[in-house]
Amino acid sequence: MTAREIEKYKQELVDFWAAIKTANDAGYRYGVDVPGTRRESHIPYIGDYHPMHVMNLYYPEDFRADNGKLPAIIDIHGGGWMYGTVDDSERYLQYLASKGYAVMGMNYRLLPETDLGGIIRDIFASLSWLAEYGGARGFDLSRILLTGDSAGGHLALLTAYLMQSAALREIYGVADPGLALSAVCVCSTCTETDRLGGIADDEESERGRGTAAAYRELLLGPDGEAAPWNGHMSISETAGEGPLPPVLIIGSESDSLYAQTKLLEEIFRRHGQTYEELIWKREDGPHLQHVFNISHWEWRESILSNDRMLAFFDAAAARDRSAASAG
Repeated sequence: MTAREIEKYKQELVDFWAAIKTANDAGYRYGVDVPGTRRESHIPYIGDYHPMHVMNLYYPEDFRADNGKLPAIIDIHGGGWMYGTVDDSERYLQYLASKGYAVMGMNYRLLPETDLGGIIRDIFASLSWLAEYGGARGFDLSRILLTGDSAGGHLALLTAYLMQSAALREIYGVADPGLALSAVCVCSTCTETDRLGGIADDEESERGRGTAAAYRELLLGPDGEAAPWNGHMSISETAGEGPLPPVLIIGSESDSLYAQTKLLEEIFRRHGQTYEELIWKREDGPHLQHVFNISHWEWRESILSNDRMLAFFDAAAARDRSAASAG
C-alpha cells in the first residue's frame, strides 16, 4: 500500500471520528443525569495550559475529604485514540461516584496531534498527580481500580502492564507513579493494534487493510518503525510483562468489536492471567452494543454490568487488605 493511499485512510479516520463527535454532542442532551454527586472539573495535571492536560474528580455529593477516604477508581476514556474527553463519560463516572467511590478521569492528547507514546506519557503524568495529591483529596490509594472502555480499555491494560514493568516504562519514557492496582476492568475493549481494520471494514478488505495501516502509522508517530514502542503496543506484545492484578472483562456479542474481546480472552489464557468476564448474549438485546454501559448508565444491563465491576473491585481490594494484614 502506497504512502498516498495510507494518508487517504488517515483522513478517513479523522473524518469518521469528527462525525462521531458531532453525533454524540447532539445526543448528549437526551442522556439521563445522575443525582447525588459532585465534580471538581478540569484540574490541570501538567501546568502547560494544554486543554487536554486536565482531569475531573467525582465524589458522592456529601463526601468531604477531611472525613476520610474513599476507594479510588481511575478511568481512561475511549474514542479510537482520536476522539473524546473525560466530559463525554461524565454520567458514567458520576454513577460510579454515586455508589461511594472517588473517581478520576483524565483527558489526554489524541491522534494525530500525538502518538501512542505521547498518550501514555499524558496518562502517566495524571497518575503521578494522583499519587501526589489524591490522598489529600479523599482518594484511598491503597484501593485502586483502573478501568477503560474501547481504546481506553487498550490504554488501561497497557498502563497496567507498564506499572508492572520497568523495561516497558523505559521504552515509553515514563516513571513509576508509585501506585498499586487492586483490579482492572475493561469494557468493549480494543486489544490488538495490528487488528484494527475491522473498525472500518472487514480486516481482509482493501479498506480494512488501509485502516489498519493508517492506525499503525498514527500510533507509531513521526519515528515510524523506529519508534521505541514498536513491538510493544498490542496487548499480545505486552502480556508477558504480567501478571496483572485480577481483571474483569465486560462485553457483548452485539458489540462491533466483540472479536477484540475474544482475542483478549485468548491472550489471557495463554499467559495464565487471572480474569473474570461478563459477556452479554445477542439474545439479551440488540441495544447492547459498543460501550453500552458507559453511554447509557441507566439501562438495566448497564447497572448490572457496572455494579458487577464495583463488586469485583471491592472483593479484590478486600483480598489485598487481608493479605497485607496477614503479612
